[in-house]
Amino acid sequence: MVVLIFVYAPGYIDKYADNWHINAMANISFEERSERRNRLIGILRSEEHWKTADLRAQLGVSQRTLMRELAELRLAGYPIESDRGRGGGVRLSDRWGIERLHLTHQEVVELILALTIMETLQSPLLTGHLRAIRQKLFQAFPQKQRQAVSTLRKRILLGDRASGNVVSLYANPGAPLSEDIASAFLQQHCLEITYLSEARQTTKRLIEPHYILLNWPVWYIIAWDHLRDASRVFRIDRIRALRSTGERFQLKPVETFGDIFAPHFKAI
Repeated sequence: MVVLIFVYAPGYIDKYADNWHINAMANISFEERSERRNRLIGILRSEEHWKTADLRAQLGVSQRTLMRELAELRLAGYPIESDRGRGGGVRLSDRWGIERLHLTHQEVVELILALTIMETLQSPLLTGHLRAIRQKLFQAFPQKQRQAVSTLRKRILLGDRASGNVVSLYANPGAPLSEDIASAFLQQHCLEITYLSEARQTTKRLIEPHYILLNWPVWYIIAWDHLRDASRVFRIDRIRALRSTGERFQLKPVETFGDIFAPHFKAI
């Protein structure tokens, strides 16, 4: 027979109970604050202007609590504007259009590239604000991400629209090939490619994809070609097969490729 003996240790048990109570209260308080903050954001969005007294009544909080919540929303990036004076008012700026976005490195590049391309095409249906939108988006990203994207932007080049003759002979490459090229470009990995030249000659090359160039709608890679030991331009739709070696290359000085793109193209 096993006999269990329980020894009462008042100090230990009371301390454990106190800690449990504090943690439980903290969790409840956090949940309540999160719910209250979400309600406050929804209320601010529902009307152009709110008096602080009305906000307090909606939330059932004191003036001090309301001011603290508004201050924390500002720190989180919400453009809260306040009017001073008797009766004071609060509003969420009408310039606020979207929540903070959490984008991957590649998604950021693709978004900025898409806006830049549309800006370059100068569609009559657009209002001319694309550059300002692109700049505002870029500034909204964290500093570390801005630096990385800024480096990549200098490696993506835009030129004039391709001639009708070139477009007539161009065929968009398949998605798997395009994704492999984009991945190697972003990660600075060497590519082994099978390339069909304009003269219909097929060669195998080891290249470093330093730059991507768009002459709408035709895409090119400006690369360092190990076979020729020189810089070369490859039209993406003429790449018949490719394989990433996984070997990372170092970016060469821009002067290495200057003769190819400098007179005609600009970075995004």
